[in-house]
Amino acid sequence: MQRITVYCASSTRLPDTTHEAAARIGSAIGAAGLELVYGGGSIGLMGTVSAAAKAAGARVHGVITSKLLAMEQGWEGCDELEVVETMQQRRRRLLDLADGLLVLPGGLGTMEEFFEAIVGRQLGDHGTPIVLVDIDDGLASLSAMLDDLIARNLVRESVRTLYRVTNHPDAALDVLRSMPCGVVDPNAHVPSGS
Repeated sequence: MQRITVYCASSTRLPDTTHEAAARIGSAIGAAGLELVYGGGSIGLMGTVSAAAKAAGARVHGVITSKLLAMEQGWEGCDELEVVETMQQRRRRLLDLADGLLVLPGGLGTMEEFFEAIVGRQLGDHGTPIVLVDIDDGLASLSAMLDDLIARNLVRESVRTLYRVTNHPDAALDVLRSMPCGVVDPNAHVPSGS
């Protein structure tokens, strides 16, 4: 595992505790000698995680659209700031570059990225492990929704093998490393308590 893609918020209205946790994740990525891949932004959790990763020695690769760049949201501190035309291209690059995915609290764009990644893993299009980092219960409603969809038989129980959830930002990389890489059988049996 060399490149960690982080999906997270660009919102500037999040509490300090959420930013502090995102900074710890960025620092851990740098301290582990990994490369951060993210949405290329300079604001919100994107700005926090990228600045912390860079300060800890990580190479930072941002992927941003020309529209967002024109809105002055790109971070000039990136080692590489890749500019694409559409959000679809951006999502594809963020996933293609990833050896592991960390999903932090975020808005519609973060949710779109997560669902594209998990559906792709379910279909066997990629084998990248996915960890939801539930900082300040920012992803609690997403976890509850996934549980409800499974309970209603709208989503297979085996989808649980495709991602993990942690409430501990400092454990996020360890949880990610503990997951199997590669394509997972979507029909696999999930043991009780998983």
